[in-house]
Amino acid sequence: MDRNYIRKTILKRLDSIKGEIIENSSIISSDILDIICEITGETQREVAIYINRKGEIIDAVIGDYASAMLKEYTERRSKESLSGIRCIHTHPNGHGMLSDMDTSALKAIKLDLIVGIGVSDGSPKDAYIAYLAKEESDYNAIQVGPYSINKLLSINAVELISGIESDFKEEKNTTVNICEDEEKAILVGINGIEDLDELEELLNTAGGIQVCRIAQNRTSIDSAFLIGKGKLEEIKMEIQKREANLVVFDEELSGAQIRNLERELGVRVIDRTQIILDIFAKRAKSKEGKLQVELAQLKYMMPRLIGFGVQMSRTGGGIGTRGPGEKKLEIDRRRIRERVRELEIEVAEIKKHRDLRRESRAGNIFHVCLVGYTNAGKSTLLNSLSNSEVYVEDQLFATLDPTVKRVCLNSGQEIVVSDTVGFIKKLPHELVVAFKSTLEEVTYADLLVHVVDGSNENYEEQIDIVNGVMKDLKADSKPSILAINKLDKIISGSEVYNKDAMFESDVINISAKNKINLEKLLDRIEYYVNKNSQTLELLVPYNEGSLIAYLHDNGKILHKEYKDDGIYIKGEFDAVASAKVKNYVL
Repeated sequence: MDRNYIRKTILKRLDSIKGEIIENSSIISSDILDIICEITGETQREVAIYINRKGEIIDAVIGDYASAMLKEYTERRSKESLSGIRCIHTHPNGHGMLSDMDTSALKAIKLDLIVGIGVSDGSPKDAYIAYLAKEESDYNAIQVGPYSINKLLSINAVELISGIESDFKEEKNTTVNICEDEEKAILVGINGIEDLDELEELLNTAGGIQVCRIAQNRTSIDSAFLIGKGKLEEIKMEIQKREANLVVFDEELSGAQIRNLERELGVRVIDRTQIILDIFAKRAKSKEGKLQVELAQLKYMMPRLIGFGVQMSRTGGGIGTRGPGEKKLEIDRRRIRERVRELEIEVAEIKKHRDLRRESRAGNIFHVCLVGYTNAGKSTLLNSLSNSEVYVEDQLFATLDPTVKRVCLNSGQEIVVSDTVGFIKKLPHELVVAFKSTLEEVTYADLLVHVVDGSNENYEEQIDIVNGVMKDLKADSKPSILAINKLDKIISGSEVYNKDAMFESDVINISAKNKINLEKLLDRIEYYVNKNSQTLELLVPYNEGSLIAYLHDNGKILHKEYKDDGIYIKGEFDAVASAKVKNYVL
């Protein structure tokens, strides 16, 4: 058949739908959708239609999408409003995910919204929607999806566009809730299904929900997709069936793998490290914490720039895109390296101040550091010991920035106790490096209290992971107490207690929440405080009043007598206090 005849026939079909009205406030009608998908299937070219707010199709075009978008379709009522036009266009590659070109057109013309329809063999497969959100003086394109075709047809376009424009005018950078969709994720691992439990916890903490798990036991890793082609097809089917819009891998992915997987699956793909970085970006409150998270994000991103094509066009588009990365995804490697150097200098300056504070503190008071797996209860224990209110939540990485509190022992002696960021299996290397100055707090502690979630069936594995990190930090030789926490969640605390023999360090079963056995823990800490104490006789000059007060706070005074040339003191003092008064020993 003559190509010109086919072309004329198709153009006539497109002309015939101009002026048609989309009823019931739908984004598009099923009849019109069938027509543009059939044309896409026949020509393997994109088709775009433009619809005003009355539901009238004002234009329909076929061909190169860029040239089609050069026309400025608008029914804008003011410079501050959107164009009043929505664009629905097809993708002959079978995936509706919107490209950089699509979102650029959205910004340039200020369309109400733009919809991408994935077409395969002339039939619609999935849909993505993008709209504008205003942030200060700039505009961000927010993309959501994928949606099933039935769900797309059920969306009320009038209500949706009204909500978008309302937020747009109020200059809020917020995500419009479309059909109450959440980030629904498929979790993928290369070991057993049960090994994905922790990944699900991370996903929940980041704000997503799991809809499916897929695991593949592999002896060799596929360099292009990590998993095999058969498993890839299985994931595709589950994406359609579960209406998932995110796939999360439990293993770290390369940039090329991310790009390949997104191209094949048609949805956003992230890995375990991106979720952890996302949580850290959300939880960091202090200046140091925010700098360290940004540093870790940039170091993770730099070798993977080639794989972030889709994600870089959707700033603020969900899990894995939060934090400093939102503002810096368009910069190249050179500028990232420059920013990394700047951050490293800033973190180094903060480290200097931290070291100075640590030196002044080290000469005055015994330092206990709480370490442990994330969500083991370290912050709850710190609150209970110090009667303070450090932020606590039953989630992974509930607290990120280190906290130091003064704690009074049963004898009245004062110590400081510091909380640290929780550890986790497969802790991203970028985080270990970025948080090195914070983690160094562990190496300067006099005593470690290793807090363990005794209610977690994998607590022994978690102990090994934390011990491994301690070894990496060269802090494994420090004296430590193992505090088996959450007895309130264990049916029989004695079951855990009977396992004490398997550990070389001191073991105490506690409930930080209900303050069970905390007196016993404090007594054991006090043992270490006074372990290296010695009995000294001192003659302290009268003008050293502050030293006398220090000795009362940091030692056990056995006898005190006021003499002509000074104050005679006999007492028991630890190594720190003994060093401080060595010039006054008789």
